[in-house]
Amino acid sequence: MTVESYDFRNPSKFTREHGRILDQHLETFADQSATLLTARVRIPTNQELENLQPTSYSAAVSAMPEETVLLVASLPPLDVAGLVHIPRELAMLIIDLQLGGAGEDEQPERGLTEIEAALIDEIGEQLIGALKYSFEGVIEWKPSLASQVSSPELAHAAAPGDQVLVATFTLDIRDEQFRTALILPLAPVLPFLDQALAARRAARSSQDQARFKSAIEGRVRRAPVTVNVRLRPTVGRLEDFMGIKVGDVFDLAHPVNAPWQIASSGVTFAHGIPGSEAGHVAIRVVESGKE
Repeated sequence: MTVESYDFRNPSKFTREHGRILDQHLETFADQSATLLTARVRIPTNQELENLQPTSYSAAVSAMPEETVLLVASLPPLDVAGLVHIPRELAMLIIDLQLGGAGEDEQPERGLTEIEAALIDEIGEQLIGALKYSFEGVIEWKPSLASQVSSPELAHAAAPGDQVLVATFTLDIRDEQFRTALILPLAPVLPFLDQALAARRAARSSQDQARFKSAIEGRVRRAPVTVNVRLRPTVGRLEDFMGIKVGDVFDLAHPVNAPWQIASSGVTFAHGIPGSEAGHVAIRVVESGKE
């Protein structure tokens, strides 16, 4: 059972439906990020979405180590910033492997040098750029790397009370597993999610209507009906028919060569010529259409 924190002083409009939309795109981001890292370090890398939770910016950054690697992302045209958290141990391992090292289990416990930071910037630019394609069709933005900081206190990506979305990932490389994170501001992203949600609901409603229409048409087509084959009606006087008896002959108002009417519920929908088929009286349709 997973326990999630909730700030009742700042109720969020983020719903489960919003989360389901984001999950799909965050999983795409995880796959793209893993592919980029694999190409960089030349070692198979796998990354999966672990959790997505709305929280305050202060709560999000306070959960991070004091010394770490944070990539600050610019998200134009949104006038806000996002964060990509890479544990320092993972950053050191990536640098070691890029420089041809063996990727030892124990990496230096220190801050990055200028050259090491530059190497992480190169990867960070690609990782943040992957956000554009991962969220294509939902959020139209052009993410880019704005800066790299070594402490959450230096990031200044949002005000402490601002609501953010924290997506946590598990990254497997070699025999080690690391936890990375993506932090996005909630308020500017929420309208895009609402639009995507409305579009999905409209599509779902249209599909439901189409299925309902198809079901009704199917039931109507299979409904039993009574069909009559008849001559054209003949108009006569009542006295002509009151004394009708066997052997009487009436002149009907139906030409000999005219087709008979095929009708149901008083509506003529086709015409045909009478005959027989397999020992039964039958009629061959020669003309269709209502009268």
